[in-house]
Formats: sequence, structure tokens, C-alpha cells
Amino acid sequence: MSEQASSFVLGATGFVGREVVRQLCVRDARVIAHVRPDSRELERWRTSFGAQGAVLDTTAWHAAALAERLATAHASVVYILIGTTRAKAKADHVDGNIYETIDYGLTAIAAQAATAAGKGARLVYLSSVGANSQSSSAYLKWRGEAERAVIESGLDYVIARPSVITGERDERRLGERASAVIADGLLGVVRVFGGKGLRDKYGSTTPDVLAAALIRHGEEPGHPHAIVAGSELR
Repeated sequence: MSEQASSFVLGATGFVGREVVRQLCVRDARVIAHVRPDSRELERWRTSFGAQGAVLDTTAWHAAALAERLATAHASVVYILIGTTRAKAKADHVDGNIYETIDYGLTAIAAQAATAAGKGARLVYLSSVGANSQSSSAYLKWRGEAERAVIESGLDYVIARPSVITGERDERRLGERASAVIADGLLGVVRVFGGKGLRDKYGSTTPDVLAAALIRHGEEPGHPHAIVAGSELR
């Protein structure tokens, strides 16, 4: 009898990643939650994910090693939920262009590994509204390059482009919360005057709503290549 397929979550300790792991476990899926091997909170995550029914994985961020792990895990869906902030990058001693190194670099490794695994996994990549490799914003530019790596993997994929994600984080982002409140308020006014499309595209969301949408699109048959945003992520 063949081994059960798994959902492999990269970025499992992140804001959205934790919620994706939780919701997949509630659905009785076979979930593998990846945590980098040098994480300072490895035991915390081992306990937390284990209690939910997920298997913790600490494969190094090397394409060959990760490809082998994805193959042995029979990963059918690979969630790439990777990102960082300047404060977190500083704490983790990441130098240089953090968006190129983390947001793009790790996504490119994940896409390469999933292709090399040879199991035909579906990639679910959490990007951002406005992602564009030609953007003057470093963050959006490297999100755009990361999308390119996913698209060029040759695998089925879903690219999700949410706007602001709000909620309780391990690190406080008061500016982000304030931006969401202001933006949602302005967009509410815009909608009254016929700007429903803008409200749908740029309105904020929460981790639980976004995670449910990512899982739904990740498991949806018949759509091998999809870029989803706005109301499609609610």
C-alpha cells in the first residue's frame, strides 16, 4: 500500500503558516510543518505542532536535501509561506538585501526542490498584492521574482496576493494595523461611490480567513495555474 500523501508547510512558524498547519490538522490531513534547524524555539514548535497532530521537519534549506525530503514525504501540496521583517532578519543575523535572500531566495530553493522531487506537487505560494519584478519597492520586486520562480518550476501552482494581513503576531506591527484600519475605512467610502473593485482588491484580511482560502485553492482540482487575490482569498 502506498504511503499517504502529505501537505508540506514551509514557513510553518509564521503568522499565516501556523494557521495553515492548524486548519490542515483539523481536517485530519497528514501535515509536515517545516522549521529551520537552527531555530531558537525548535522545542516550542515541536511541542506545539506535535500536539496538533503535525510532524515537525527540520530539513536544511538546500535544494537537494529538501527535494529528497519532499519525495519521501509524498508531498502533494507544498505551501510556501515564507517572509521576514527587518527586525526579524536582524535578530537572525541576515545581512544584505533581506527580501532577495529570504522572500525570493528560499522560495526559489523550495520551487527547485519540489520540481526535483518528481512527485508532481502543487505549489501554493503566499505573495503580496502589487508583487512585480519591475517594482521600485524592494519588497514587491523580490516577491515578483519569487512568483517567477514558482511559475517557472513547471509544476501546478496557486499564487495568492493578499493585501494587509492583520491579527495577533509574535512581534508587534502597530503601523501595519493602523494602515489596515485607515485603508479599510477609506476603501469603505470608495465603495459607496462605486469603487467595489478597489475594496475587494485592497481590503485587509486575517490569518484564519486567508489560511482557509489557501487550503481551498491548493486542493481545488482542475485549475493547474492560478493567481488569486481580493475576494478570492476571503
